Amino acid sequence: MAGVKILLADEDAQYLLPLVRKFIEGFDNEGEIEVITDASYLETYFQTPRTLDIAVMQESLYQEAFDRHNISSLFFLTEQEEEEGALVNRRIYKYTGADTIYKQVINNLANATAAHIRKQGETRILYVYSPCGGSGKTTVAAGISNVFARSNQRTLFLSMDELQSFGWIMEQPGVLPADVERHLMSQSSFVYNLVKPYLAEENFFILPPFSRMLSSLNIREESFIRLLETIVISHDYDYVVVDGAAGFSEAVSRIMSMSQHILIVTQQDPVSRYKMECLLNNLDFSDSRKFTFVCNKYEADKPSSLEQLEKEGRLTISEYIPREPGNSLIKPSEAGQMKSIQKIAYMFM
Repeated sequence: MAGVKILLADEDAQYLLPLVRKFIEGFDNEGEIEVITDASYLETYFQTPRTLDIAVMQESLYQEAFDRHNISSLFFLTEQEEEEGALVNRRIYKYTGADTIYKQVINNLANATAAHIRKQGETRILYVYSPCGGSGKTTVAAGISNVFARSNQRTLFLSMDELQSFGWIMEQPGVLPADVERHLMSQSSFVYNLVKPYLAEENFFILPPFSRMLSSLNIREESFIRLLETIVISHDYDYVVVDGAAGFSEAVSRIMSMSQHILIVTQQDPVSRYKMECLLNNLDFSDSRKFTFVCNKYEADKPSSLEQLEKEGRLTISEYIPREPGNSLIKPSEAGQMKSIQKIAYMFM
């Protein structure tokens, strides 16, 4: 990422400090960051031809003459708040916090800039798991994949469910050909290269479902471990979103260990609460940087059985995803437009 040229400009030096720290952290000290807090100096700065990958500046400091310079991605810090979460005409509400501003900038870069700063070798695995059947984890995983992809993140969706019934998330549903089975069983170091031609490409990549249950095809969870290992080595993706198996096993534990992020999806009903408590009794969730809990299909007018676990300090729900009206399946493009799903995705970017 060396050579990425960044300008941060605001007359309030104290305000800029956390934003500067965030950009230094995000670019691993390899970005060339210029900080300007004086309006007259900013004008002098642009009297010399400038080429910048990213410029984030106080809106009142902007001059039309700056457009003559080669600035790939220009953002304005404004004191007027737009609709929540929106980025209109490259304007960012400056008091949303350094983390949020950084994410909005990175998620809305010009394509050329995004390609320029993308790190090689940093494929991240997001494992989406639920101890509760019918929690909607596939919808959540697919919605997050959609948000990642729309944020210029190369994303692969991979399901480990025993019964591969997720074809409804695809615009053009299909199944994997029969001979892919032997590729996954091979445990070869080239297994990803063998499977890659069969990936479906929508706005994110998808390993299509198998036509039969995995156990009937003699495909084990260990096969997915090897596949994930070879995908990570390939550097083809920024994120692999794994729609995890419903049960729990040693292989699932190993994949969780491989994952940078683990999203646990639950619901507010008593049965989900009981199953969540069983899970909490058997696993160590103390690393809050790795584990994130969300409540799906939430209905604010109904009691939540999770409240006691939260009061006991055993569980922290980071986001409540409201139940959508009706019983129709929610496509990834629709889930990706939900503010709650977007907030969850931004936690991991």
